[in-house]
Amino acid sequence: MGNDVIESRLRASRPDTADIDADAFDAELLAHIQQLPLERRRTAGRRVVVPVATAGVTLAAAAAVMFAGGPGDLGGPSSAVAIEQALRWFSPPEGTVLHVRSVETQDGRTTTRESWQDADTPASNREVLDGPIRYETASDGLYDPTTNTIYQEAEPASKDNPVESIVGDAVVKKVRYGLEEQFLTVTGRERHNGHDAWEISLKADAGRPVWKVWVSADDGKPLELRDPGRDATEAPSTIRWETYEVLDDADAAQLVTLQGAHPTATVIRDRAQVDAAFERVFGAKHRRTK
Repeated sequence: MGNDVIESRLRASRPDTADIDADAFDAELLAHIQQLPLERRRTAGRRVVVPVATAGVTLAAAAAVMFAGGPGDLGGPSSAVAIEQALRWFSPPEGTVLHVRSVETQDGRTTTRESWQDADTPASNREVLDGPIRYETASDGLYDPTTNTIYQEAEPASKDNPVESIVGDAVVKKVRYGLEEQFLTVTGRERHNGHDAWEISLKADAGRPVWKVWVSADDGKPLELRDPGRDATEAPSTIRWETYEVLDDADAAQLVTLQGAHPTATVIRDRAQVDAAFERVFGAKHRRTK
């Protein structure tokens, strides 16, 4: 449809000024809006300028367009706001415990992980791995649920690795680090697994295949992550968060340690037995060296 036809239709639809009530809109507000710069938006390669009209209804529509500016012109908050919402979940406040339960699928295998981590001291954390061998690890050792035994000797987190000081399991740490260092960007908004979600992707120039994470468009709560793998040697993986919550009650603090979570467990500190337990779970290459 040509511009002349569009313009003629717009002019025809314009109300007669004699029929407009002078008090139907706020003249002072209108004068202020008329002085503001027009918001430009890209559509199919052309710039479309939203005109400021005199009718109150048209002003409201124009205001809605001006405030829509979300990622990819999809409406809602800006990319920065969407990322800020997500980062709140990946950066829990002081005095809380982050509780995460996720299901990971990779190369035909499914692994369920559950973790509790102290927001004040990230090194204080407990993780339950429910895979071929079910076990728990924490800063105070390794727990064997089949014998209700804690093997108390764990390697301290490396202080040279900035990721180790981040609250969350390995996947949460990766996403938070990417958000904080601005390696991630909002790439779309969609319905994802029944949720209205933002799609946040690793930037293409980050030096590895692009992985994506989906977070709730309502509050930024993490939903799912898909990673194509670093290269051909690493199979793609999908991590779906079944539980992602921040606990702030007094009882949550004891959940970050093995002895707090299992107060009746037998505790073994003998070096040989501890080494043997870690080797059973992780293999010989993870033998303790302390």
